[in-house]
Amino acid sequence: MRVAITGGPKTGKTTLAGPDAKHTDDLIAAKGWSEISSLAALWFNQPDPNLCVEGVAVPRALRKWLQTYPTGKPVDELVILTRTHENLTREQENMGKGHDTVLREISKELKTRGVRIREV
Repeated sequence: MRVAITGGPKTGKTTLAGPDAKHTDDLIAAKGWSEISSLAALWFNQPDPNLCVEGVAVPRALRKWLQTYPTGKPVDELVILTRTHENLTREQENMGKGHDTVLREISKELKTRGVRIREV
């Protein structure tokens, strides 16, 4: 099953995904959110039936993928982690708000394309 795992900062994404997943944090050397999400969106084109992509940038990457491909689905399931496990800085709180905004924008389209969305 092809899975994307997302959530705000400090929700346990990396721990849940495990070491074999593709981690959007590995793209931090890129110049900004737009470049990070563009690079991560390319991961959804990999034919791996066991693909797992995780990170705060996942919603933006999914949005870019949906805009590029008018049909099909990038993953079979999107897991959204909703509980923080540590106190957040103001920057992390803002990052979480941006994350949630993009998720609201794309959730309906993902469901229409057959992606199962599960909040945990």
